[in-house]
Amino acid sequence: MSNNSPVRLALATPGAWTEVTDARPTESIVRIHASDLREGQQARARARAEAVEAGKDADSVAVFLDIEIHVADDARTARREFAALDLPAVPSSIRYVGTPSGLAGLVADVKAAEVADGVTLIAVGPEQRNLDKIARGVVPWLEDRGVLFSAEKLLAATGSLTPTRVLAS
Repeated sequence: MSNNSPVRLALATPGAWTEVTDARPTESIVRIHASDLREGQQARARARAEAVEAGKDADSVAVFLDIEIHVADDARTARREFAALDLPAVPSSIRYVGTPSGLAGLVADVKAAEVADGVTLIAVGPEQRNLDKIARGVVPWLEDRGVLFSAEKLLAATGSLTPTRVLAS
């Protein structure tokens, strides 16, 4: 995907992977795990190079970086809750613990730095609460920056819709 296209967002729950952005379909989707953003950039470059070697356009593949997440209204609460979860110290991919707006910024940065075309958010901790924070905090932040979402897919994946915003007149 060219860097001009908006970031794509997917959610992974046990047994399901759902892209919730309303993006142009690609021929293939590749999910990657990375210990840091540089490793993610390298994996994306490899996936795009493999597509070209196979005679396809590099944009025919969309690379999604897995990010383990735990979000709360404030970073201190997120860190405290996360510490109580008793998860492995070394994550299987990049891990984010903080606020919905901080997570949204990371998602946007992943695309801007050409680390991946999109991200797959994997909630650790209370899944439904994390999904609600994504729908009510991350999605509106990204929408304000031009990312389009499928309301139907978002509702199916999170059980929530973004809050309706009323413009003052």
